[in-house]
Amino acid sequence: MKNLQVNWIDGMAALRIVVVYAIIGGLWILCSDTFLGWLIHDPTLMTRIAIYKGLFFVLATAFLLYLLIARHVLRLTKANRRIAASEERFQTIYDNMFEAVLILDPASGKVVDVNRTACELFGFSRTDVLALTLQEICSEDLSFSWSILMERLAQAANGMPQLVDWIARRKDGSFFWVAISMRKAAINGEEQVIALLRDISKRKKIEEEVSFFKNLVESSRDCVYVLSPRQGWRMVYANQAACSHYGMTLEELQQKSIPEWDPDFDMGKIDILWQQLKQGRPIRFETRHRIASGELVTVEVTANCLKHGGEELSFGYFYDITERKRAEEELRNSEGHLRTLVQALPDLVWLKDKDGVYLSCNQMFERFFGAREADIIGKTDYDFVDRELAEFFVENDRKAMAAGKPTSNEEWITFADVGRRALMETIKTPMYDDRGELIGVLGIGRDITERKRVEEELRESEARYRGLVELFPEAIYIHTGGKLVFANSNGARLVGAEHPEDLYGREALDFVHPDCRVFVTNRIKSAYEQGTSNPPAEEVFLRLDGVPVQVEVSSNAFSYHGEMALQIVALDISERKKRQEELVKAQKLESLGVLAGGIAHDFNNLLTGIMGNISMMREELPPGHPLQDRLARCEKAINQTTGLTCQLLTFSRGGEPVKKLFDLRPVLRDTISFALRGSNVALELELADDLWPLEADEGQLCQLFNNLIINASQAMPDGGTVRVEVYNCHLSTAEVPSLDPGDYLRISVCDHGMGIAPEYLGKIFDPYFTTKESGSGLGLTALYSIIRKHHGQVLVSSRIGVGTIFRIYLPACPEFADLVPAAQSVPHFARSFEGAIVLVMDDEQPIRDLAEEMLKLLGCHAETCSSGEELIERYSRRIFEGCKADVVIMDLTIPGHMGGLEAAKRILEIDPVARLIVSSGYSNDPVMANYHAYGFVDFLVKPYRIDDLSGALNRVLP
Repeated sequence: MKNLQVNWIDGMAALRIVVVYAIIGGLWILCSDTFLGWLIHDPTLMTRIAIYKGLFFVLATAFLLYLLIARHVLRLTKANRRIAASEERFQTIYDNMFEAVLILDPASGKVVDVNRTACELFGFSRTDVLALTLQEICSEDLSFSWSILMERLAQAANGMPQLVDWIARRKDGSFFWVAISMRKAAINGEEQVIALLRDISKRKKIEEEVSFFKNLVESSRDCVYVLSPRQGWRMVYANQAACSHYGMTLEELQQKSIPEWDPDFDMGKIDILWQQLKQGRPIRFETRHRIASGELVTVEVTANCLKHGGEELSFGYFYDITERKRAEEELRNSEGHLRTLVQALPDLVWLKDKDGVYLSCNQMFERFFGAREADIIGKTDYDFVDRELAEFFVENDRKAMAAGKPTSNEEWITFADVGRRALMETIKTPMYDDRGELIGVLGIGRDITERKRVEEELRESEARYRGLVELFPEAIYIHTGGKLVFANSNGARLVGAEHPEDLYGREALDFVHPDCRVFVTNRIKSAYEQGTSNPPAEEVFLRLDGVPVQVEVSSNAFSYHGEMALQIVALDISERKKRQEELVKAQKLESLGVLAGGIAHDFNNLLTGIMGNISMMREELPPGHPLQDRLARCEKAINQTTGLTCQLLTFSRGGEPVKKLFDLRPVLRDTISFALRGSNVALELELADDLWPLEADEGQLCQLFNNLIINASQAMPDGGTVRVEVYNCHLSTAEVPSLDPGDYLRISVCDHGMGIAPEYLGKIFDPYFTTKESGSGLGLTALYSIIRKHHGQVLVSSRIGVGTIFRIYLPACPEFADLVPAAQSVPHFARSFEGAIVLVMDDEQPIRDLAEEMLKLLGCHAETCSSGEELIERYSRRIFEGCKADVVIMDLTIPGHMGGLEAAKRILEIDPVARLIVSSGYSNDPVMANYHAYGFVDFLVKPYRIDDLSGALNRVLP
């Protein structure tokens, strides 16, 4: 529309120029000859003047056209400048808006234009943002649905403005809350959607905090109110408990003044009280509130001062103390009755203040002092008993007041009235007033002389019996009529009780597992009927916390205090059962581990021969030979096969990782493609271009990724997609609590399978835990062990029916990025080792032959032997002959003979500077992982190629 208007204005300006030009030209042509004819009658002069007239007409009209066109051009130039300035101002405002602005294509959500604020908010460049869609800059959290966001975008495109809060994602992967306002707009003739985004993370946090405290106050059972002095001391807020107390709504309360709901309050003192509140001194008082029914309710109010929004407010809380007041009145009414009862008690009762002065006592206490109550009140213990006993009384008073709770002690006293000596049990209780201040000590003394004598005799008898019972390692119970009447300490401990007394009166069958109750009931019936003992039998008890316990039980019927009872002796056999199960399981795993380790070791020996010969064939063939490519594919297949043996070795021995510096990307691609081969699961692999290298055990990481991908594939039996992402990340302090700050690779493996139940999520790394019908439960345990041995961490999140995400953090080595060895497709030798003497010990003849051929090809003089004894003899002989071996390559495991570890120790005793290289098919053997600690200078993992052998020699020879 704007372009049409501009074209119309330009057309009208051109039309005006043409019209003016036509009018002036026509008048000149029509009028000039007429005027000249009136003035001049000579034809010759008329002709000459006509020539000059035409020339003048051309000049005049040209000048006129120049003026008109120049004026129009000047006007256009000024207009263009104003437009350019306006566009520049618009762009400046556009780029410096507080909100981030995205112009979106309503159909696809693609970003068409963006301002600078948006680029700074998301951390992308303008070019990067223009290549994204709205979905790609928003959160990928599974709890949000993209369909909702796209529906909002479509509604905005249909002319309905939209406002939605969403979680957005910055370039660095961090998430934050944004408010997205979307509105339809026509830009350059195209209908698009303008989205304004504002970072509301702080607002969201504040809203959550406000909501928390609002809910906290609203859910409080205490009545909370807020008064505004500025609004005439009207109630501006009351929580739900306060509204319920008054029987009014908040709007109704806000219309009332203090005298309307507190008629007893003296408004004349409100200014004095308000000054006290503003000085930070809370006020507590009792008053009466008028509720909706008109009734006056007694309350206790606590008032404070609050500053909010630049205004000073009075806030507080109050309690309905009607019941308390009624109780106090009843208490006062009952004090007379209570005093009568106290006076009639056979126990000594007295009350002292905190200084030890008597305030009251009963008649029995009068007999103790030999004086009347009126004579005792106002005096202390020092006025009636000797100093030593008085100090004893005072000290116990102090202990009770210091403890703040009742204390008891026993003391011998003599009654003053008859001189009788008695043992008293005295309970002293600190007493407090309504304000919580200590006012004194209440004492109650009871004569326990006879009871102590009986208890002592009973205690001696019971001690002898219980001493015998407590010595038993088994749990002992006695029940009569089905209820427990006795248990020893081991019996209480077996069922999870703290004390044996906690079991008394409980049904005995409550502690028997439901599956065993019929069996136990029949045994009890048989024991009662036959009057004999039941032989030991295995049963299952139930602890108080519901945990079953396997026990071996024997029982015997007998008479207990005149009733038929059953004595039960139970022995906890849970550990014994567990040890038996673990022993069977360990024997199976040990057998399987030995078998797996032996197979892997022998297999690696065979692969050594195959791989070594292939590497030699590639060396002997010219570089362009057609077989070079086929042999390279053979080597790759053997490397993958080596990964399988690595899994067997890790399972069988669980050794430390043999670390080396390498690029994870090719290893990851090969492992994942191998694990998904033949499945109905697709792969999405996203690897950073500048991925940092790792220093890790390549074989163990292959096993780790293989287990993860297989688990993800099995979680999607009907097919799906496994997404694997690998990025560099720098962890700050406490970002992943179990890891130190530093550089890591973050590896995410996401599937969209059935998910893991929340109750199982914390157990998936436990040994032998599995939810599969067929599975050992060792896969994720091995994964966790490998990651921890590499000083990494694994985090798992899952939702039922949505999927599972494993996030693995492994320490990276960005500082060694330039030192990662490049992948070599053709074997190469660093140099020739002409004249070097190398001894090789291996129990496999094919490996000895292969090693000898490789060494000869490298220019070495090679000698081989099959045992450590023979190696020591050859090495010693060469030293004696003066031609010591330069390098010794030793196999770790020699069945029936001395292996590499013992042989290395013997050789180093002979020659401390011997260069020893350890070689083994057990690639993760602890010796291979820490070969320097055992005296070796390098290692060779079977199977190895000629270039592996060459590299090892190159590293150890000077």
